[in-house]
Amino acid sequence: METPPTPPTFNQPPAFPYEPAYPPAPVITEPKPPRRNRVLPLVALGAVAGGLVGGAASAAIFGDRQKTTTTNGAPYVSAPVNTGGGSTTASGISAAGIYQQASPGVVVITTELSSNFRNVGEATGSGIVVNPQGDILTNEHVVAGASQIRVTFKDGTVVAGTVSGTDASDDLAVVHVSGAGSHLHPLVLGNSDGAQIGDPVLAIGTPFGLSGTLTSGIVSGLGRSSTSPSGRALTGMIQTDAPINPGNSGGPLLNSKGEVIGVDESIQSPVQGSVGVGFAVPINTAKRVINSLEAGKAVQHPWLGISGQTITPSLASSLSLPKQSGVLVVQVVSGSPAQKAGLQGNGSADAGDDILTAIDGHQLASVEALTSYLDSKKVGDKVTMTVTRGNKTMSVTATLADFQQQPTGG
Repeated sequence: METPPTPPTFNQPPAFPYEPAYPPAPVITEPKPPRRNRVLPLVALGAVAGGLVGGAASAAIFGDRQKTTTTNGAPYVSAPVNTGGGSTTASGISAAGIYQQASPGVVVITTELSSNFRNVGEATGSGIVVNPQGDILTNEHVVAGASQIRVTFKDGTVVAGTVSGTDASDDLAVVHVSGAGSHLHPLVLGNSDGAQIGDPVLAIGTPFGLSGTLTSGIVSGLGRSSTSPSGRALTGMIQTDAPINPGNSGGPLLNSKGEVIGVDESIQSPVQGSVGVGFAVPINTAKRVINSLEAGKAVQHPWLGISGQTITPSLASSLSLPKQSGVLVVQVVSGSPAQKAGLQGNGSADAGDDILTAIDGHQLASVEALTSYLDSKKVGDKVTMTVTRGNKTMSVTATLADFQQQPTGG
């Protein structure tokens, strides 16, 4: 039987009191800090493999911090990028020039974390200025549980921030600052759909509390999957070998033009440090939800309500499945669209589970393909799935609901 994927793990910060040196932290085996309930990823359609270590440095509780921002959907135009000395990217613009242009638009986000009305420590992440009105985009896990937020600009200016909106299912949030005025230098939001493997990229953030740090690399993979703080699948992630470490969360992943193509989100590492596999939320994902986040509106995510497993030839052989590819419906959430449509899953992978082979005429080769398709739909849309149950093939129609975070073990 095929070995199951390693579940995600996230960085556990050093114990209180706060240690400026950011000593190595132990790894926890749950896919997320206990306070965020990522143990069972019942997502839009299934469970996702990981082994992720979040990209934020914290001092007293488990968690990572990240963030990214946009401007009511309006594009921003920055001054021409300085093409001064230093190594150049593929487009001929120097990394130093891109840094000079972009770094004023990257902030340090420090959150005070409280428990039972007592301050229990601080956590540090990064953020991206997206408009002159004071909106900053970041990861949801950067600001989750914060009782107070401080935003520090490149010149050292510190202002208070407030959370405008969060989207735990995309791990995105918007923080708003007032009175920052001339300190606001919006970055240009690019097109993450145009990213290709091998493209040069730069990351700016606050790894281990070292603000204004620049790292470089390439796009080393596309279409990767992770698990969001809500337990829902994060698909379409950009993989990079640019070093991403605790504290980079929420900072920008920049292309060779100095445009933001991703929000640095996490790393995959067995040693709690960068080993060449980092992940960023595509900026196009942020563009789809930024208006709602800025307005403080809830973001809806179409949900089917199953936990599924990608069928491979080896899995099909070991379980004697009638199909060599598709999505095995391992579990169906009670009261979900999937249950109402009559889909069946026994709670453990076996030949008695339904197999999804297509949705609305689109062939399904993986859980990720199913999740990506559902992400293109809206809550209330109907989808028709081709289902194999034993030796029978049938069509099943479900009306998509809004994703709801599942309780532990559910």
